[in-house]
Amino acid sequence: MKVMQIEDLLIKEGSTIKEAVKRLEEKRCKVVYVVQKGKLVASISDGDVRRYALKNGKMEALVKSIANYNPQYLLTYEKYKLDEIFERSEISSIPIVNYNQEVVEIVFRNGRRIQKKHHLNCPVVMMAGGKGTRLFPYTKVLPKALIPIGELPISERIINNFVNYGCEHFYLILNHKKKMIQAYFDAIEKPYAIEYIEEESYLGTGGGLWLLKNKIRQDFFLVNCDIIIDADYSEIFNYHKKNNNYITIIAAKYKHVVPYGVIDIDENGYYGKLTEKPENNYIINAGMYVVNADLVGAMPQNEEISFPEVIEQCKADGKKIGVYIIEESAYMDMGQLEEMEQMKNKLKV
Repeated sequence: MKVMQIEDLLIKEGSTIKEAVKRLEEKRCKVVYVVQKGKLVASISDGDVRRYALKNGKMEALVKSIANYNPQYLLTYEKYKLDEIFERSEISSIPIVNYNQEVVEIVFRNGRRIQKKHHLNCPVVMMAGGKGTRLFPYTKVLPKALIPIGELPISERIINNFVNYGCEHFYLILNHKKKMIQAYFDAIEKPYAIEYIEEESYLGTGGGLWLLKNKIRQDFFLVNCDIIIDADYSEIFNYHKKNNNYITIIAAKYKHVVPYGVIDIDENGYYGKLTEKPENNYIINAGMYVVNADLVGAMPQNEEISFPEVIEQCKADGKKIGVYIIEESAYMDMGQLEEMEQMKNKLKV
């Protein structure tokens, strides 16, 4: 008998009710979950289908006609609430989602769990050589990569996220307080390998890649040591390969609300209109990339350069630069003290 996969309980929003009924019957489940672009948007229960059928509804209609667009779910960091929800409701299963709203696990009332399987095995390069001046006074004692978020340093949390997706080999580009970082990772037990790449001088967020020449021969993730992306890394990597990108920038939605009334004036300085607390939407660089292995061999030797500058050069050379967009909530930055506290709160540590 085929083992049920998490995808068996997911159905696209463009599917018909007839397809949903077939899925419910084939998988002998009480609920299937509706996704749009891979993200949870709704649920459909056998009860929803029965009520629709009693009204003589057409089975060829789309699932959105009967779907519950306010489904019960928990974030990855809220799984401690499972027992409470099952005790106070008759719900048969609960989807667990990451901050990018992707279903990563489904938990049933009887304790059964179905988790998404990941077999991503590509190198990960972490830029961990910066001084972290914006995090002073923490970085007066520790390198930025070892600043604790809960019980673990930020860099170890980032690495563990990749390990959960099947990554086994990591390269840390080091400079400031590099011996402390090496000593920490050498002292812990870990199911992965780390190779330390030491800069002799500061080479920026991109320049250190030339030190990886003849070490990396497949496309890899490049990530800052102060950000956490709570999204499906397998989907990101597959997007990069499917679109044949030279570099894929992981970018986050970002909403900025001006907390004041904003006045527009005309060219003569006269009042035009007043807009209360206008909202602006942006797409921001999240500090993670998927990179073609060929770039390493093309990097100039011992030249200080930021990775955004590398991207601009590659674009000017006609290379294909893709952008994978995640939700604003899926992006957590530790670059400043206030943001570090926000990260701790989101991770419940």
